[in-house]
Parts: sequence; structure tokens; C-alpha cells
Amino acid sequence: MEFNHMYFGYCNMSGKLFVLANRKGYESKSFIEKLMNSETGEHLYHSPFTDLWIGETYIMEVFEDEAALETGETLSDDFMYWAGYLFKVWSFVYPDETPVEMLEQAPVDTLRQMFLGLHVMSYEQAVEDLKDLYISRRK
Repeated sequence: MEFNHMYFGYCNMSGKLFVLANRKGYESKSFIEKLMNSETGEHLYHSPFTDLWIGETYIMEVFEDEAALETGETLSDDFMYWAGYLFKVWSFVYPDETPVEMLEQAPVDTLRQMFLGLHVMSYEQAVEDLKDLYISRRK
């Protein structure tokens, strides 16, 4: 897939949304899991016409109205930005997959364990490696 500046903007906003969760002190793992299982997540990561241009602050407000978010352990900003960006890239590369399916294939604990190796790859390659790991674990 050829990414243009609009795709990069969408991915950047998604990464910034995850970092905003840190700024608010939300427990990172729970935030990611709730977002990917929410209506907001469905809109952000499974709708071809996402209004991401409205920004991460507005999207956070919408999500806060939808989900009960708790404060707690926050993961590094680097990890959170990468994870948010990764899920948005994933939604472009595999548009038929839902956020729930993405999270099933790449749970937060797996992302944390593999972050050091995956974050130096292209996002597209990281998605492929995560999908391959998921398939191999299912066998």
C-alpha cells in the first residue's frame, strides 16, 4: 500500500491519542483494550471515512464519555505512540479486520514483549510479523 500524507496524518493522530491517555494518567493496557473494543475504536480503526482530522483531544472526549477509564500504570510514551500508530497502519493494510480482531492477534502483552524488535521495522512489516506470530501460536 502506498501511503500519502493523509495516511501519515491519520496514523500520527492515532499515536498522539495513545500518548494523550498517558498524559491523563490512564492505565495503558486497559486504555488500549477498552479502545479497541469500543464503538470509538470501531470508528477509528474500521471505518473508511474516519474524521480523524478533528484531533486526538476531541476523540478522547468522545471515548471518555463511552468508557469508564481508570488511572494506573502508564507505559512509555514511545511505546504508546508506536502502538497507536501501528493499529492505524494495520487498519489501512487490512481494512476488513476489526479493532477487536487486531487486538486478538496483537494483545498488549505481546506488543510490549516484542516492542524493542518491532519498533525498528516498518509498521507494515511489524504487522506481518505479529500476524505470523499469532498464526504460529494457534497451531
